[in-house]
Amino acid sequence: MALAIVLVPVLAAAALACADPASAGAAGARAQAAELRALKQRLDRLAEQGKAGDAQYWYIDHARGKVHIAVLRGADDSVTRGFAGSTPDARTITSVIDRPVTPYVGTAAHAPVAGRTRRSGPVYGGQRITAGDSYCSTGYNVGAGLTGRVLTAGHCYRYGPSWYLGGDHLGEITRLRYPGGDVSEITPEPGWRLTGSVLQSDGSYQRIDSTAQVRLGQRLCKTGARTGTSCGVVYALDATADYGDGPIHGLAVTDLYAAEGDSGGPVYAGGTAIGLVSGGPQGGGPALVYPLY
Repeated sequence: MALAIVLVPVLAAAALACADPASAGAAGARAQAAELRALKQRLDRLAEQGKAGDAQYWYIDHARGKVHIAVLRGADDSVTRGFAGSTPDARTITSVIDRPVTPYVGTAAHAPVAGRTRRSGPVYGGQRITAGDSYCSTGYNVGAGLTGRVLTAGHCYRYGPSWYLGGDHLGEITRLRYPGGDVSEITPEPGWRLTGSVLQSDGSYQRIDSTAQVRLGQRLCKTGARTGTSCGVVYALDATADYGDGPIHGLAVTDLYAAEGDSGGPVYAGGTAIGLVSGGPQGGGPALVYPLY
């Protein structure tokens, strides 16, 4: 039986806990948190206006009390300087990364045969699906029967609405949230059996029977069609990135290794669904994850 998931907007990162609302320390923490949220929202608005330049992603680093902005090495244009600040800001940290952040869509070796339809077969999380010469990964199966859907990354729709599994027509993308979010639903052809499991790269099956919000410091695993199964840790929440179509909000920054072809692959903690692989450094690296909640 497939997992029941209701798609809802991703909430902002968890608020800082305050021990005593009346204390000066708690008031200061609240004021700092509000200031950082306002700064990040301002950066998000600039990105929506196409004014992020070569800033790749940004998020609130609550431990340091600053907004962290990752900028592409060598970027020295006025737009990037205006976004990240040409002089150090007490409320921001700027880091430099060597490769641009991109969606993790792969290039398929063979295009599918149009019109060919399999009438039966299982669908697991982490399988390779193709559209033209591009490929993504299946995420989670939601619902059952005529209402069943297969989740994958929202940006996969850029490469076509019709997707194939093993050369057979899986179905059409009928709903998506991208940009802004990064998730889409494929309505499968009749006959496909939507399972509630992820097919891991060692051949084992991880049953998924619940969902939860992502947590800072949480250990997660992912399975993608390109790099298989790997595990890592979440080190930032509520990040914003832009793959060129507009900003994506609510991303988790992890050290899970992923690469082109892993887009849409499931990210999970044991039997709990957490999110989908979104993107990361061009050529492979630490993954950005789009949470289900």
